[in-house]
Amino acid sequence: MKVNRRRKRRPDPFASVDWVRSIFASLKAAFPLLSSCKEKDLVKLARAIRHVERYSATDTRRGRPSRWPREDIVKVGLKLTQILDRETSGRISVATFVDHHLRILDFPSDMLASLSKGEVNLFEAEQLARVTASRLEVSQAEAKRKRTEILSAHIRSRSSGERLRRRINELLLPPKLEGVPSAPSSDAIEPGADLEDFDAYDSTHLLWEQIKQLGFAFRDITREDVTDEDLEQLIEACDPVMNILMRIQRRKQSSTRKSLIL
Repeated sequence: MKVNRRRKRRPDPFASVDWVRSIFASLKAAFPLLSSCKEKDLVKLARAIRHVERYSATDTRRGRPSRWPREDIVKVGLKLTQILDRETSGRISVATFVDHHLRILDFPSDMLASLSKGEVNLFEAEQLARVTASRLEVSQAEAKRKRTEILSAHIRSRSSGERLRRRINELLLPPKLEGVPSAPSSDAIEPGADLEDFDAYDSTHLLWEQIKQLGFAFRDITREDVTDEDLEQLIEACDPVMNILMRIQRRKQSSTRKSLIL
């Protein structure tokens, strides 16, 4: 019988609000012009650095222009890389800092306490922090109680972070309405489904174009092509998208519920 052996957690010195803010303080010291920037502005700047890392100059001409010149973003990005390398001995890259550590600033206080005590690692805290009052449509106290309940069960069962992620995904799924057909599962979609029939004059064409490109990319990939590292990164990248889609589903169901009442 397989037994889950959950590795004993140790407090991560880099998984704290104080450490993230110390990185921002180092950036301000290196660039005096940033000294008047508020924390939210520094977060936006860090995300702009991450965006420049991902895309070349020719790929960033679409969409809303950045409030900072590209050359300034690159310069600050190089300094941020140096600071992170120095502070973490190369353990944390700009991508990891922006995609994961910046989220700590928005964690609820109970998740920050669990992180500081080493009850959870950063990935697990990220998952639990998704259980919010707005997503569950409950009070703040009830959302905190739910997080505590899930955390306690997670620790007792010695489950993996991935199992915790799946459990929270199920919790955040919108409830099914009677008489309303559920969305087709991915298994019901034909492998050769046509991805070309998008309206080019639709105002959301850019979104559909990205979805089409994703579809083409997945056609060319088999399970054997995906490494464990690829899988972990894909799962992490899917979480924000799933949160948006679930919010849209909730809004649609709310609209449908009102129409049924009328």
